[in-house]
Amino acid sequence: MEQRIGERYVLFEPVHPLADGVMYAGKDLSLHRDVFLLMVEKTGDDFASDYLRVLGQAAQFSDERFFHILNAGVTDHHLYAVLTAQKGNPLIARLGRHQMRGNEVLAAIFELGKGMQEAMEEQISGYSVTAENMWLTEHNQLKVMNYWSPGKLVQRGSLGLCTLLYQICTHSRQAPSNFEQYQSNLVPSLDGLTSAQKEAFLALARRVFREEVSLSSFTFNLREIIALEKIETAPREKISYAAAPIVEREASSAREHVPSEENMPPRRSAPAAPPAEPLREEAAAVRTRSPQQRTPVKERPEEEAPKNRIALRRTIWVLGTAAVLLLAIAGFMYLGLPDAPDQQANPNPAATPAPPAPSPTVNTTSPTPAPTVTPPEAVAGEVPNLVGLSQSAAEKLAVEAGMRYKFFLEPSDQEKGKVFRQEPGPNTPAAKGDTITFWVSKGI
Repeated sequence: MEQRIGERYVLFEPVHPLADGVMYAGKDLSLHRDVFLLMVEKTGDDFASDYLRVLGQAAQFSDERFFHILNAGVTDHHLYAVLTAQKGNPLIARLGRHQMRGNEVLAAIFELGKGMQEAMEEQISGYSVTAENMWLTEHNQLKVMNYWSPGKLVQRGSLGLCTLLYQICTHSRQAPSNFEQYQSNLVPSLDGLTSAQKEAFLALARRVFREEVSLSSFTFNLREIIALEKIETAPREKISYAAAPIVEREASSAREHVPSEENMPPRRSAPAAPPAEPLREEAAAVRTRSPQQRTPVKERPEEEAPKNRIALRRTIWVLGTAAVLLLAIAGFMYLGLPDAPDQQANPNPAATPAPPAPSPTVNTTSPTPAPTVTPPEAVAGEVPNLVGLSQSAAEKLAVEAGMRYKFFLEPSDQEKGKVFRQEPGPNTPAAKGDTITFWVSKGI
């Protein structure tokens, strides 16, 4: 039997029960369009005014991953919200019948996580994202139906997304009670994922259950897990588990804005310039490159100048010595003539051989070696302290701790090449396979 709201809306069959009421399929007679209508029982005037205020705030947010509120109002016994009609079905109705696999589920969860981050920027959060509040379109896109009513803790944020993935993959309406149940039931259901993807996601989910992962961090890590499939199938050298393909991907993304020499157009020939100009240009180019791209700079004429001066002094010394010896020989021959007794008695001082020029002295003392800093040792089960270490030392310590790692190069007033920030913090509990993120200073 049809129900009407005034002269504008007509309600047909119920579609799905939500937290506050029941959602019906309906018709907007004035605009001739299909709609959904959420009917909420009216329990008092104060409740009605508060509920309409919340609906008004939520109606200002519009995103394709959320149902959009078109209108709201009050009848004698109910509050109602007019929502955009959608193609598809409630996810609960399709849990046992969908054909989504591995990476397709991860991609749908990732897209939903991005939408939730945008909702947070509009001060919309705390709603449920588990199966009973989700809509699945005909293209396997997830949409949130009710995002203005609060959900339980297990249904919200990153933990809610982990629970949603569990429900989709295991075709279960129930949420797991702990991580052990989550892992044992989920692993056989993660079909279509590589072993590295499964291992990485379980490590992430473990941290989510320990309430150590924010929504933004969960979404970022999920993107990297999805990318692992392409990395493993690419024809490249196999990457060890400790090195974590995530790190290589982050390093390459931090470098992709720097043009490589292979991709640069051929240079036109130009007139010869003073040596200082190419040096300044190349020095500027080196400063813009990341540490991984920098190559040893060829020796410059300025660097060869000390060697040239030493060779020049040696040449002058040899020629001077030879000239003195020739003068000495000529003097002895002159003194040996019979008509020059005076010269024999009083030889010309200028003919006296000059003492050889002193040879350059070489400092044989070795410089005092600079003190070396011994990096701290990794402690099993704890996040190591990477702050103050070099990039290579931080990577080594993270691997020794059995953790994955990723890093970013950012400008900082800290010493160039040193780690100035890490997440999670040092000495916090960690399991093997967890990911640690650190930031390396590029200088100012």
